Amino acid sequence: MSRILHKIITLEPLARNMFLAEIFESNNKVNRVSFLLILKYADEEIKEEFYQRIGEDGRYFFQEEIERLEATDKEELHAAEQVMSRMLENLEQKITLGEKDAVNFSKQVKEYRNIMKSGFVHFSHVITDQRRGIEIPSTQKVYDTNAEITDLPFPDESILKKPNIFKCIKERKSRRKYTEESLTLADLSYLLWATQGIREVSKNRKGSLRNVPSGGAKHPFETYLTIRRVESLKQGVYRYLPFDHKLVYLFAVDEMAERLTEATFRQSFIGESAVIFIWSVIPYRCEWRYAIEAKKIILQDSGHLCQNLYLACESISCGTVAIGAYHQELMDEFLQLDGEDEFVVYLAPVGKISPEEK
Repeated sequence: MSRILHKIITLEPLARNMFLAEIFESNNKVNRVSFLLILKYADEEIKEEFYQRIGEDGRYFFQEEIERLEATDKEELHAAEQVMSRMLENLEQKITLGEKDAVNFSKQVKEYRNIMKSGFVHFSHVITDQRRGIEIPSTQKVYDTNAEITDLPFPDESILKKPNIFKCIKERKSRRKYTEESLTLADLSYLLWATQGIREVSKNRKGSLRNVPSGGAKHPFETYLTIRRVESLKQGVYRYLPFDHKLVYLFAVDEMAERLTEATFRQSFIGESAVIFIWSVIPYRCEWRYAIEAKKIILQDSGHLCQNLYLACESISCGTVAIGAYHQELMDEFLQLDGEDEFVVYLAPVGKISPEEK
């Protein structure tokens, strides 16, 4: 085990980083488990050298992953060595191919920067659906009124464990370790209210002002929830109805935690959370007014959503972490979205945190 890990440590930084990326940024469970076994059973001295090379964040991540490993026998350890040896043998070829791709990727990186730039200087000449007089789209999807609906208690300040906003901002951080404690319905209600709660509804009930800002008040997002541990709610997938402050139950999913872990490149803490907020976007809500400039509005607005979730979690002794690394097709398929007119853009697991984490 130590021999294999030593080879990995002595790789050039590019080679080592590509090697680890191939293991942990793909959905190959065999490669992932094989490396973790190598790391777990290596000598402490060589293991410590590896941790020093990858930094404290990496140390924490790998130690958490190792704790989740099941018991192993000698055959599994031998197989793990063989898997890692083959990957090391193929590494040079992968780097060569990667260098070729890097030329094209560098061009794409520069092109993609334009997505973040403002193009409103040209906007007066753009013919949008709003200017055509086409009816404004609703900012809440329709739902089956015969479905199972849960009324949410309206939140008030009594739920706060940490009411000082200065303290919440100062102590906010990404948290990946959660207890087995369930969220209450009041907890969930508060987090939904903080991220998409409505203050005012337009007369036609298609527009709204909410607790997060949105360009032109278009609010292009839908909030889906995968519920595992919330008091009085059965497990499954739900959608938040902001106009009514209610939940609509959508469907159950077999092996839900495992599927979500797979769809987020084996970030196993995700499947251990009490609930996962999954935000989809319906781009046309913004495109109706802003056409091609909708992309900038959507990028900005997604940040508003998740930061409010961070601060709201901090105020009630919960933890969360923003997740941008996920498999697009798997996540869209999980929520039964078409992937074009509606698709996942962001997600964040939420759970209670232990006293020492607070």
